[in-house]
Amino acid sequence: MKAIAALTESFESTLEIEKDGIKDLRVKAFEEFNKTGIPTRKQEYWKFSDPSVILNIELNHNDSIIDIDENYDLILCNGKIVKNQIKSKTGTVSEGILNGLVEKDIFESKNNPFLDLNNAFAINGCYIDLEKNSESTIRILNLVNNEGGEQAVYPKIIINAGKNSNTKIFEEFRVSGKGTNFINSVMNVSMDRGANLEHVILDDYADDTYHIANIYAKQKKDSNFISHNFSIGKKFARRDYNIELKETGANCDLNGLYFAANREHIDHHTTIEHIKNNCTSNEHYKGILGGKAIAVFNGRIHVHPDAQKTDAIQNNQNLLLTDDATIHTKPELEIYADDVKCTHGATIGQLDDKAMFYLRARGLDIDSARRLLMRAYVGEIIEKISDNEIRNQMMDIMIDKLPKGDE
Repeated sequence: MKAIAALTESFESTLEIEKDGIKDLRVKAFEEFNKTGIPTRKQEYWKFSDPSVILNIELNHNDSIIDIDENYDLILCNGKIVKNQIKSKTGTVSEGILNGLVEKDIFESKNNPFLDLNNAFAINGCYIDLEKNSESTIRILNLVNNEGGEQAVYPKIIINAGKNSNTKIFEEFRVSGKGTNFINSVMNVSMDRGANLEHVILDDYADDTYHIANIYAKQKKDSNFISHNFSIGKKFARRDYNIELKETGANCDLNGLYFAANREHIDHHTTIEHIKNNCTSNEHYKGILGGKAIAVFNGRIHVHPDAQKTDAIQNNQNLLLTDDATIHTKPELEIYADDVKCTHGATIGQLDDKAMFYLRARGLDIDSARRLLMRAYVGEIIEKISDNEIRNQMMDIMIDKLPKGDE
C-alpha cells in the first residue's frame, strides 16, 4: 500500500520542524489514524463510497506555495497561508493553540480517520477569531497547486464566532496543475451565544483529484449557522457536515447543490445533533447527475432525550439526466424525545416531459429547454444566499457548470 508508507514517511518528516508547539497533539492524532487506517466499503459509513481507492497513490505531503495575490481576504496554497488581510485575530493553527485562542479539543479523534490525519498534519492552516458584536464579510481562496506527480494536502480552517457576531464567508476551492491530488480538508466552527454565520463554499471540478472534506460546527444558545454547499463532481468527492446544537434556541440551515457527470463520484453525509430543547434545523440538498455519475446523500437527524420542542426538516431531491446515472439517497431520523416536529423526504426523477413539450412548442431547442428547466431547479437553492453579489456570482457559476446529460 503505497499511500500508507508515503503518509508515514511524510508525517515523520514533519516532526523535524523547529518550534512546533503542537507536536505532541499531532503525534497522538497520527497514532489514532494508524489504529484504523483508510476505511473501506465494508464499513457502513462508507458503503457507497470507497476511499480505499487512494491506497495506490503515493501521498507525499506538499505544502509548497506559489506567488498569488487575488481579491481574497485569505489565501491558502496547499494548506499554507500566503495572504491574510483579515482584520480579526488570526494566524496558523499552532499559533492559535499556543495563544489560547483555539481549544485543544479540536484534536479529538471523533472516530474519523480523515480528521485524525488532517490533525496530524496541522502544521499550517489558519484560525480566525471573530470578536463579539463584530460584523465581517470574508472571502477565502483554498488553492491546491500541483505541477506534477502525486501529492496530499491538508487545508485546515478554524473559526471562532464571538457572542452576537455577524459574519458572511465565501470560500472557494480551486485546483491548478496537472498532478494527482488527495485533498483532506477540515473546517471547525465554534459559535458563541447569539452568533450568526453564513458560509458559502464552492468546490470546483478537477481531474485526477480525490477530495474528502469534514465540516464541524458547535452552536451555543440562539446561534444561527447557515451553510450553502456547492459541489462539482470529481474522481472521488466526499463532504461531511457534523452539526451540534448544544444549547437552547440554536438553529442551522444546510443548503446544498451538487453536479456530477461522466464517471464522477460525489458523496454528501450530514449529521445534525439536536442536543437541547427548542432548536431548529432545515436541510435541503439538490443534485443533478448525468453520464454514468454516482452520487450519495446520507442525511441523519439525531434528536436527544433533552431536545423537546425540536423542529427539524430534511429534504433531498435528485434529477437524473441519463439512465446510467445513479443516486443512493438515505434520509434518517433518530428520535429519543416525544414532543418534536420532524420530517424528511427524498425524491428521484427526470426532467418533466410536459414542461419540455411546453417549452419546445414555444420555439426553444432541446438543449435550451433542458437548461431553462435546470436553471429553475437550481435557483431554489441559490436564491437562499442573502448576499446579492455572492448570490449572482454563484448563479452564473452554477449555470455554467450544469451537466449536459449524456457526457
